[in-house]
Amino acid sequence: MKIVRILIFSLIGIFALSNLIYFPGFKVWAFSELKLIDSEKVTSLTIDRKGEKVDVEITDKKEIQTVLNDFSKMELRKIKRESDANDSDTKAVKENNYTYNIYVYENNQDVGTIYLSGTSYMVFYSKFSDEIPIYKIENNPDLEIHEVFNSAKNK
Repeated sequence: MKIVRILIFSLIGIFALSNLIYFPGFKVWAFSELKLIDSEKVTSLTIDRKGEKVDVEITDKKEIQTVLNDFSKMELRKIKRESDANDSDTKAVKENNYTYNIYVYENNQDVGTIYLSGTSYMVFYSKFSDEIPIYKIENNPDLEIHEVFNSAKNK
C-alpha cells in the first residue's frame, strides 16, 4: 500500500514539474519566432486608430517594413486574458498609448488583424486559425507606427 502511494505521488510530482517547464507564459518570444505573418509576402496594411474615423491604407514597401519592424522590437509573452497585461509597469507608461487595428494583406488577401494596445499587449486574429493568441509586450519599445499613421493620414 505504501508503494502505491509513493508511485501515485511521484507521478503527480512529475506531471506538475513537466507543466511548469513547458508552461508557455514563462517564455518570451520575438515576433518573428511566432510566425504569425510572413513579412516578405505582405503587400499592404490598413491601419485604424481607436477614436479616429480614418482608415489608412499603406502599400509602400518601406512604410510596411517600418510598421513590421516595430513588431520585431517587441518582446512578447503569451497570456490568457488581456487584463493580465495591465500591471503596474504598463500603467506607468501611458504616453502615446494609442490603440490600433492593423489589417494585414498578403498578395491582396486578408490574412489577419493585429490589435495593438499601445505598448501593453497585442492580439492576433488569423483568418486561418480559430486560436486567438494574446501577447503581453514585456519591453517598452519606441514604436514608429504613430508617425507612419499620421503621415499617411495627412496625405
